[in-house]
Amino acid sequence: MTTLSRLFGAAALAGLAPLAVQAGDLPATELSVIGSPVNSPNWTNVLQPFWTETVPADSDGRVTAEAVSMTDLGVKGPELMRLAGAGIADIIAGSTTLISGELPENDSIDLAGLAQDIDTLQQVIDAYRPVLEERYRERLGVVPLGFWPTGAQVLWCAAPVEDLDDLAGKKVRVFSTTTASLTAALDATPVTMAFNEVVPALQRGVIDCAFTGANSGNNAKWTDVTTHLVDLTVGWGVNFIVANSRTWDGLDPAVQAFLRDEIRDRLEPAGWEMARVATRQGIWCSVGDDRCEPEATAPRNLTKTDLTLVELSDEDNERLRRIVAEQVMPEFTRACGADCVARWNETVGQVVDIQLDPAG
Repeated sequence: MTTLSRLFGAAALAGLAPLAVQAGDLPATELSVIGSPVNSPNWTNVLQPFWTETVPADSDGRVTAEAVSMTDLGVKGPELMRLAGAGIADIIAGSTTLISGELPENDSIDLAGLAQDIDTLQQVIDAYRPVLEERYRERLGVVPLGFWPTGAQVLWCAAPVEDLDDLAGKKVRVFSTTTASLTAALDATPVTMAFNEVVPALQRGVIDCAFTGANSGNNAKWTDVTTHLVDLTVGWGVNFIVANSRTWDGLDPAVQAFLRDEIRDRLEPAGWEMARVATRQGIWCSVGDDRCEPEATAPRNLTKTDLTLVELSDEDNERLRRIVAEQVMPEFTRACGADCVARWNETVGQVVDIQLDPAG
C-alpha cells in the first residue's frame, strides 16, 4: 500500500462513524464522474479511491458514482470544462493549466513564480476561492467543489547552474505564457515544445533546460539527460473538481452537503498530501537523497539518481519576487481586466503582498 493510499484510508476510517449516522437520511444518488489521466498518481491515489471506496462507504452505499478517467474516454484536457458545462458528466476533475483559455481567472492562483512553497499556494487558493466559485458558475455553468495541486513545476538543466544568473543565454522549454515571461526576464530564451519532445531536445542541445513537475520529470527519465535540478518553482498544476450547475442544483440538499463535506474533508486533503509527497520525493529521488522512496508515488515509481540540487539563495528569491511583480504580473493584468485585477488585489494580493495596477 502506498503512502497516499494509507493516508486516504486513514482519513476515511477516522470519520466513518459520525458520517454513517447521517447516511440513512441520504436519498439514493448515482453520479457520473470524469477524472484525471489513467495511471496518474492523481487518478490512482486520489480520485478513483474517493469515488469508488470513500464516498460509498461514508454514505452507507446511498451515494455512488460511475467514475472513469479522461484517458478511457479519449477526452483532451481543454475539453473538460466544456463537457462539465454541457452536462456530459455530472462531476468532472481536471487541471486549471489546461483550461486557462476558458477564463482568465484560472491563471490567478498559479501564476509563474508566485508561490514558491505549497503553504503559500494553499493560502492563495483559499483567498481567491470565492471569486472562482462566482465566476465558474456565471461564465462556465459549473459549481467548483474543490482545488488541490499536482506538485511543484521545477527546472531541469543539462548544463551547470549555480544560481539564477547562470540561466542567462540558455534556451529553456516553457509551458505557459507567464512561464515564458519569467524565463525571458531571467535573460534566458523561452522555447515552447511538447512534453514528449523534451528529452531528445535536451540530448541534442536544442534546449539547455526545461520546466516540468518534480515527479513527472523523474518519471519521464529526464534524469538521464540532465545534470542539475533547480528548485525554482514556476507553478503547481492546480486541479479542480466541478459539478454541472443544473445537476448540482437538482440534487437533494442533504446530498449536496454530504458531497461538500466529503470533498473538503477527504478528497482535498488527499490531493494536497499527494502534491507534497510528489514534490518532495520527486526532488529527493532525482538528487539521490536518502529520504527517497521510489514507490511513494505509485503506480508511477520514481528512479533514484544523482543530479545536483540547486537551491535558490535569498538574493535569488528577492530577484524572483521583483520579476514576478514587475514583469510577469503585467501580462496577467492585461488579460484579466480591471475588475478581475481589483478582486485579485483584495484577495491573493493580500497574501503575497503584491498590488497590481488595474490600468496594466
